[in-house]
Amino acid sequence: MQVATPHLLTLTAAACVGLFSISPVAAQTRINLSTANGDCVAVTDASGLELASDGTDLKASGVTLTAAQAGACSPAGGGSSSSTFDVSASAAAAAPTVGTQFQVAWSAGGDATRCVRGGDFTNQQGMLNWKLGSLACSGAACAGNHVEQVTAAAPGTYKFSVLCTNDSGYASTQNVVVPTPPSPAPTPSQFALTAPATVSPGIPFTVTWPTLTNAASCKGTGSLGGVDAPDLGDWTSLLTVGTSRSVTVPASGAGKLLKLTLKCANADASASATGVSGDIAVTVSSAACPATINTAYGQRTYVSTVSRITWGAVPIGGHDNVDVSKFANIWGFNSGAPGTALPWPGVGGSAPVLKSVPRQGYIGAHFKTTASPPPSGFFINPSFQISPNLIMSISKVCGDFSEQLPTPGCLRDAPYGEAPGSGTPSSDTSMVSWKFTSNNPTGYCNLQPNTDYYINIMFANPAACTGERCNIAVINQR
Repeated sequence: MQVATPHLLTLTAAACVGLFSISPVAAQTRINLSTANGDCVAVTDASGLELASDGTDLKASGVTLTAAQAGACSPAGGGSSSSTFDVSASAAAAAPTVGTQFQVAWSAGGDATRCVRGGDFTNQQGMLNWKLGSLACSGAACAGNHVEQVTAAAPGTYKFSVLCTNDSGYASTQNVVVPTPPSPAPTPSQFALTAPATVSPGIPFTVTWPTLTNAASCKGTGSLGGVDAPDLGDWTSLLTVGTSRSVTVPASGAGKLLKLTLKCANADASASATGVSGDIAVTVSSAACPATINTAYGQRTYVSTVSRITWGAVPIGGHDNVDVSKFANIWGFNSGAPGTALPWPGVGGSAPVLKSVPRQGYIGAHFKTTASPPPSGFFINPSFQISPNLIMSISKVCGDFSEQLPTPGCLRDAPYGEAPGSGTPSSDTSMVSWKFTSNNPTGYCNLQPNTDYYINIMFANPAACTGERCNIAVINQR
């Protein structure tokens, strides 16, 4: 690479013979020279050419030389007109890393008298022993090959260069990338998650683990019955490290085994530690009804208590402030007389009327089948109590009107042949029918002995309730 460089030019008369003829001129002067190596152009400063003190030689100052061919302005072999330059990593590493030493190798021609270190650094303070703009050599020491030991103090991208004067040389390296050192790995690399052996859907519980070192974030995952569970409350939504986190199992997890995993990464996610839990049993209980459910028919709110229940078209007495989370409290009586509630399958022909149910609410009444259950039964929306159309399901999960029903026949959201979701009217219309055989799963809800279930009831169209609350009547037939 040829670069015009200031020189002091002195020409003897003998050197000019046959090349050019010139008189002293006080102005910038261009001189075309022919040398053994080619054409060289000399340009003076504004002083031009003048006689030297001997009265014979011409002299000029501020001269720049531009070579048309390599070496044309230094035909006597006074050194290369450009510097060669290279960079290589030390043998101890395939690429430089923070804190390790590597070599920068460069060379300059014999005419070089001053060389300065340069470069393009993304981190100006990141390279030791190579200060940008510092003097690399001067005088005769510049000629020849040079190897300098440098150390990366910080990650970044570094391009090294050397600029030499008089020899007019400049050369630079390719980018030398010093990567950010990896963060230390979290420890311990494997750890145990401590959790209850049994939990209930919808009720938060706490999982704990030991203190971790070098962990920057922790992501929780889990599975229910071997299937990924993307929503477990704080467990799957938070990324904090800590030593504990809350977990909430959805209603659909009832009756399944929960397995939890916590993966904690270091600051640059180059390493991680993993914690796992044992199997956690998710129970089915009356306390597992979610406060709010989203269904194909709209959002509903759980109703655990009603102000009063009476039985029959012409009721005698009644019960006040009834817990309707239990099947027996609704269909375990057939009158308002005092007594003990009969558990599932309850009283045959029981015709309860649940008073003042919020129109946006839903009932989730828990029951457990017996070891030797009756063969079949069904429910009816009676005509003696006029109310908005009803939707009914039997499920293993409280408030489930569609997702994980035992069989398709466990949902009745309309009379046969009518639009789904329209509900069953108060006209002695059949609702869900059940039995303990597996045939006709679309017409019946196929139940199993010794199993927990819920009877779920809600208004098909809350707007059909003329006030904020309406009554619900459902007859239990066997």
